[in-house]
Amino acid sequence: MKANVRSVQMFLRQIRQDSMLTLFCFLPLVIAAVFRFGIPFLETQLCALLNKPSVLREYYLLFDLFLAVFAPYFLVFLSSMVMLAEIDEHVSAYLAVTPIRKQGYLVSRFLFPALFAALVSAALMACCSLTHWTIGNIALLCLLSVLLCIPVAMMIVVFSHNRVEGMALAKLAGLLLFGLPVPFFLTNETQYLFAWLPSFWIAKVFMGPAYWAAIPAIVLSAVWILLQYKRFERKLL
Repeated sequence: MKANVRSVQMFLRQIRQDSMLTLFCFLPLVIAAVFRFGIPFLETQLCALLNKPSVLREYYLLFDLFLAVFAPYFLVFLSSMVMLAEIDEHVSAYLAVTPIRKQGYLVSRFLFPALFAALVSAALMACCSLTHWTIGNIALLCLLSVLLCIPVAMMIVVFSHNRVEGMALAKLAGLLLFGLPVPFFLTNETQYLFAWLPSFWIAKVFMGPAYWAAIPAIVLSAVWILLQYKRFERKLL
């Protein structure tokens, strides 16, 4: 337990010592403020300009879904950046044979950030969402968001050789998130061309609501994780 705590402390220290990574910690708060205050203001201005009763209001749910996903995305992105640096410096291989072991290393680099990301996401949803959410729906959405973003971080670690490549790949891997708007804009069967994206099913869960859609969202996230796990494990050692 003490070894795991020290590993988490090492992780936090690396973030604190890197100004770029520290900045990423605050991006979810900035985005939440923009969504909470900027979107309603823009809605008011567009309604007045176009003389319509509503322009963006029907997409408030979509903005909320992105709000819930952004915190886990940026926080697990930080994890992937730290892990790439540690892999490059052979720190991850060293830690895997210390009392921390590989399981403890993964807990400190993935499980801890993921749990913290879920709490941050829930807090932002409670304070800055544009639509009404029950506690149960917030908890489910945060869980699905974290499961969605873990394979994104794994993809960055697996396919990047350094942090520069990792930052570039993060943009491409982030496309996994863009199944969210598909059901909002494609209402016919064409939308199911994107059914391989877990984010597509997350949107389906809360549009209905159709809670059964949480099952394919969880299964697909697990599949994405399992498909990358062996390469991810080899990369660490």
